[in-house]
Amino acid sequence: MKIVHISDVHFGFELLKDKVEKAIKQINEIEPDLVVLTGDIGLWGVHHEFRDAYETLSSIKSEILAVPGNHDARNDGLKYFRLYFGRTRKRVKVDNAVFIGVDSTLPDSDEGYVGDEQREWILSNVRKNCINIVVMHHHLVPIPHTGRNMNVLIDAAEMVEALAFHCHGGVVLAGHRHVPYSTKLLRTHVIHAGSLSSYKVLMPDNNYNVIEFDEEAVKLELRFIDIGGVEIGKFKLKPEIPESIDKYRKLTSTKKVLFISVKNDLRTKIAEYVFNKVSPDNMYAISCGTSPSKSLSEIAVEFAGKRGVKLTEPKKLTEEMLEDADYVISLDENVDVRGIDEVWDLAIPNSYEEALKLCKVIEGKVKELIKNLLLS
Repeated sequence: MKIVHISDVHFGFELLKDKVEKAIKQINEIEPDLVVLTGDIGLWGVHHEFRDAYETLSSIKSEILAVPGNHDARNDGLKYFRLYFGRTRKRVKVDNAVFIGVDSTLPDSDEGYVGDEQREWILSNVRKNCINIVVMHHHLVPIPHTGRNMNVLIDAAEMVEALAFHCHGGVVLAGHRHVPYSTKLLRTHVIHAGSLSSYKVLMPDNNYNVIEFDEEAVKLELRFIDIGGVEIGKFKLKPEIPESIDKYRKLTSTKKVLFISVKNDLRTKIAEYVFNKVSPDNMYAISCGTSPSKSLSEIAVEFAGKRGVKLTEPKKLTEEMLEDADYVISLDENVDVRGIDEVWDLAIPNSYEEALKLCKVIEGKVKELIKNLLLS
């Protein structure tokens, strides 16, 4: 599969008309499977820029996948983007590749932002056995020689982690600062296009990328419109997730533990109390029962009073509790609940003294549980 990657055409007073006409002729000679346009179609987000761009770029014979840039989001310009170039985010499958187009713009701002909802949408469109190519305008990483090296997405770190974990064979195509560049970030290849046709070009000539994909690698060529092409390199796809970032992610993620018994008896109450007493701040436990008692038992009340602790009242297990839990422990073997990760075979205490002994046993189990949860 071969694609052409263009960006920052800037229809309006920045446009070099002869450059875009030459580029269209060259692209049609290449006959790519897809042309990817990573934003800044116009300059001020006004209607005639999008209309002129659409009429001119319609001469490209290949299908065009376009996403908006910060200039397109000026002056409510995204409505004209949608009029001529379709939705601001989209998914296109070509051969064994999935192109996931993202809107990284903010209204009337040069800054870029993807956001939680759109990031979830990206991950929902990733396919494990395909090459996954995320298309957006803004920088995922700082690009040298641009004059504004830190002009990256506001939520770049969250995007980097999401792509590292979920974007198998991941490639990011972007534009924005008119400088072509490529780099590998963890297991994601980030490829930027320069400006196709703006006079504000920060290279020897206006340019675009020609990118070829096979099952294992991506081959990148930088093509200057008037002075020829330069082979940038060939890069391997689908490397493993780096072990270090996997560990850091696990250490910083939150964990909710659910202790279950039929009656939500003292065993689960002690487990809940001990866990929340000794666990780190990113972990929390609750307890519940499938048929909970109406109130705490006499022994539970005695235990709480003498130990100076507060035990929560019995609660009934709900579907939401199960869905929210990261780890589920049952203290009754006969609990008919899906998704139980572990069973603790502990007897219900019949006296305050037995409750004290149980507390020590549970404390040991909880400490071992926390150690396992840290890297799970």
